[in-house]
Amino acid sequence: MEISRLDQCGPTQRRLLETLLHQPQGTTVENMVTELGITTTAVRQHLTALERDGLIVRTGTQPTRGRPELLYNLSPSGHEMFPRQYLQLAENLLEDIAENSDAASLQRTMQRMGTRAGNRIAAGKTASIEQTAAAMRAAGYEAHVSSDGPRATPEIVAHNCVFHKLAEQFPAVCSYDLALMEAATGRAVDHRECMIRGGNSCRFRFGKSGSGN
Repeated sequence: MEISRLDQCGPTQRRLLETLLHQPQGTTVENMVTELGITTTAVRQHLTALERDGLIVRTGTQPTRGRPELLYNLSPSGHEMFPRQYLQLAENLLEDIAENSDAASLQRTMQRMGTRAGNRIAAGKTASIEQTAAAMRAAGYEAHVSSDGPRATPEIVAHNCVFHKLAEQFPAVCSYDLALMEAATGRAVDHRECMIRGGNSCRFRFGKSGSGN
């Protein structure tokens, strides 16, 4: 079962996020004070921290007898703190493809998906290796560009794989990363080291490009 990111929060912030989850129209500080049984100051401190982390947003105001009160709601990132079953869905989709086609078809499917993702990174141009690594970091990879010198062949080294469990079951998933990097940069990519194959990291070496990236 997928672990909820909510478990990483303290008990008060967890209760606050749960309160907002059950108030899709938004709620006020006063209402949260009543729901949580803590002081206004404490609520505001937690709201400040959660807003800073991008988990809640201000969505308007609610009229009162005095000054209108701000309404707070979960942001899209805040909703993602609650359990999701994306992994289970992905496993089911890959199992269905694998059962109804051969291994080569599954690999071509992953390559097409990776190419589309790489094209989105490039946005009609050719992305640099650094830009591609940055896009991978935004997607959850601990990735950086590595080279042994100015004339060395550049590599992207990823110390984690966001599809690790899927790739263990369906090795063709690795084709997604390769196709993404090739489409984004316009370079051929050699998967030099792979954690699924016992490596300490995933290491992708880039060939030459006519664009000079």
